[in-house]
Amino acid sequence: MPRSAEVTITCSCGTSFPSTVYQAVNVTLEPTLLYRLLSGNLNVATCPNCGRTANSGQPFVYHDMRRGLFAYVLPRADVSDEEREALLTQLRQVYAQAVEESERLSQRQRRPVDTSRPTVRRRTPSDELRAQLEPDAPPMQVIFGVDRLRTLVESLLEPEERLGKVALSTHSAQTSDRVRLAEVARRMASQMDCQIAIEDEPDEYTVWLYGPKGKTNAIAKALNTPA
Repeated sequence: MPRSAEVTITCSCGTSFPSTVYQAVNVTLEPTLLYRLLSGNLNVATCPNCGRTANSGQPFVYHDMRRGLFAYVLPRADVSDEEREALLTQLRQVYAQAVEESERLSQRQRRPVDTSRPTVRRRTPSDELRAQLEPDAPPMQVIFGVDRLRTLVESLLEPEERLGKVALSTHSAQTSDRVRLAEVARRMASQMDCQIAIEDEPDEYTVWLYGPKGKTNAIAKALNTPA
């Protein structure tokens, strides 16, 4: 499964723009995706013209190796019983086939190998599959609704790891002032390994810095602003 895909979104205002949709989310390898999920920005496209947002309906695999969470996530929670059962049946079959293939490859590797001739072996698609299944992943859960995934993930985090936010804002309508504020926010976010989200309104321009609460608290303390 590819990690992500670039798609073209056409907004109701008529603007078309590219957006990244994640199909495989591993927050151990990419911790920033954890906070995109918690902040509601994962697989959400924002129109650069009018600011409207749209949630992707793309299912994705969520894996947190550190906390032992492995799940197939369907963004919609309002799934009929028939759709739910059909999806669960399909996933059981796919997972069983993947495990069976992994076991078959393991048995093949345990066979005696003639080492008298050195050989160079290329990595095959089967090797890729085996690498994904080993070390053993926890049993796969199926979660209907991103909100349910978010609630589950938050319950697994330590207090300092939970989502924190700090807002920098200006009422100035001058483009130069808004650009300067965004640049300052980006530098702070980069230094503290956080991310930003921008709310661009006619009467107020706000840049949110978000990430682990321990780090956003440090930013708020430096700014003398409540987190």
